[in-house]
Amino acid sequence: MTSFFRIAPFLLTAAVLLACSSSDVPENPTAEEQFRLGLEEYLDENYLEAVQHFEIIRLQFPGSSVADSSRYYTALCRYQREEYLMASYEFNQIIQSGASRQLMADSYYQFAQCYYQLAPKVQLDQTYSMRAIDALQNFVEAYPSHQKAQEVEKQVIELVNRLAEKEYNTAILYEKMEVPGSALIYFGTVVDRYYSTDYADDAFAGKVRSLLALKRYDEVGAVAKDFLEKHPESEYREEVRENADKAATFALDVGKGK
Repeated sequence: MTSFFRIAPFLLTAAVLLACSSSDVPENPTAEEQFRLGLEEYLDENYLEAVQHFEIIRLQFPGSSVADSSRYYTALCRYQREEYLMASYEFNQIIQSGASRQLMADSYYQFAQCYYQLAPKVQLDQTYSMRAIDALQNFVEAYPSHQKAQEVEKQVIELVNRLAEKEYNTAILYEKMEVPGSALIYFGTVVDRYYSTDYADDAFAGKVRSLLALKRYDEVGAVAKDFLEKHPESEYREEVRENADKAATFALDVGKGK
């Protein structure tokens, strides 16, 4: 898991506190002292102990200068403990609170990362993958110049490919079961919805095969033509041409009453 810790401008005060303070616990710590103690625990990866200090700030010093930062670190602690739903809630609260732009941008990034981490393997339900894609795309739209924007764009591509792979695998399963009508539906979903993914030309070729199996010969030609225009270098081009020729021959035989 990649840790996201960076001394942003809003955390410079915390860095100074850490540098200038001892590790002794004051008798009645101020908000800044509680934050220093929490940050020390966070850096030592004692996340539960860190949360206790940050929560005290939220409850006892809600208007202090470190209140927003303490909530941010509470969320980071949840993230590091892989409590992604709880972390996403905390990051979202910061986004909704009207905190500083830097803190909001970093919270938006981490909010999206929570759902990215929740996105499951291809074989499982992809609800969280779709939520992750929405969150990641919203982050890039809101903060296109953020230092993490390019990384996030790659994550979007990865997750969209994952969705396409799930649909494609389902189509292949139906094709092997010789249920071309159902296979056609899933191949069509990849072609129409995930046309920019790694599975687009595979699904196009599968769609042609399914239409041929269903004896929808006129449609085979149209889909094959569309495929060859969009994927002229695909490894499936010869297969698609051959199936288009078969469909044309079968359609001619049908027309002659054979």
